[in-house]
Amino acid sequence: MMKLINRIFSRFERFCFCSRIRLFKTLYINFRTLPLRQAIKCPIVIYGPVELYNLGGDIEIRGTIRRNMIKLGYRQGYFSGSKRCSMIMLAPDTKLIFNGPCMFDLDYAIRITGKGIVNIGAYIGFGSDTKIYCEESITIGDYCRIPFGTCFMDTNYHYSIHTETGAVHKKSAPIIIGCYNWIGNTSTIMKGTETPDGAIIASKSFLNKNYKKLSDGEKNIVLAGSPAKIVQRSCTRVLSLEMESYLNKWFTTNSDQMVCSDKQLLNDFLNDNQYCKSFS
Repeated sequence: MMKLINRIFSRFERFCFCSRIRLFKTLYINFRTLPLRQAIKCPIVIYGPVELYNLGGDIEIRGTIRRNMIKLGYRQGYFSGSKRCSMIMLAPDTKLIFNGPCMFDLDYAIRITGKGIVNIGAYIGFGSDTKIYCEESITIGDYCRIPFGTCFMDTNYHYSIHTETGAVHKKSAPIIIGCYNWIGNTSTIMKGTETPDGAIIASKSFLNKNYKKLSDGEKNIVLAGSPAKIVQRSCTRVLSLEMESYLNKWFTTNSDQMVCSDKQLLNDFLNDNQYCKSFS
């Protein structure tokens, strides 16, 4: 009886706190920024409160267009409650590109100014309180995972001058994030950052370098620190959901073990490290 009551209350709680579609703003952003033949399919859906400060730029969706393929403000991670309103600002002459399905959790901010271009890969999930501030170029590869509190900023917004040499550095530079990156929560990705495919970025890291060059083109590196450094090589995220389920069972059975070093498991992993191409 208590289990039944608990299930009823759990469903009630999910209903009360699930993300609500904002119909008017959903229709507005689709028909304001997309060609009519795409807008009528409503590929972009807005959930929760959001301020549309400026939609003078363009949104481009590449590939197959499907309804509700881009979810903005959709509660997914349950790592925080909503604190404030999300925001979207696409100044004139800017562009926001989606290459496939994508989700932003609560309290996101997308601010593209100047002649900025933000290019977001397919099957990417952004956690709550994600910030994207672009004046030049930000590219994020396919299948990346970006947990809560992460900030991408390709510009300092203002110039600084060396008072002895008179040197003034460019205030913005492109950000290029490789495919299959896993970026730890509350990390900051600054101008000039470039990461290889399969990189893992530890929580609270500060990135501001071309790590592809620093790793001599090697993939699957681990970055950590402020500013971030390469702390490990030949390490990447387990992408297969079946493999993750197996590991959960293995560590439950072998609760005294901290490391699973099953060579057969490694071979299976290397042969079947496929990402689940779906969003709930």
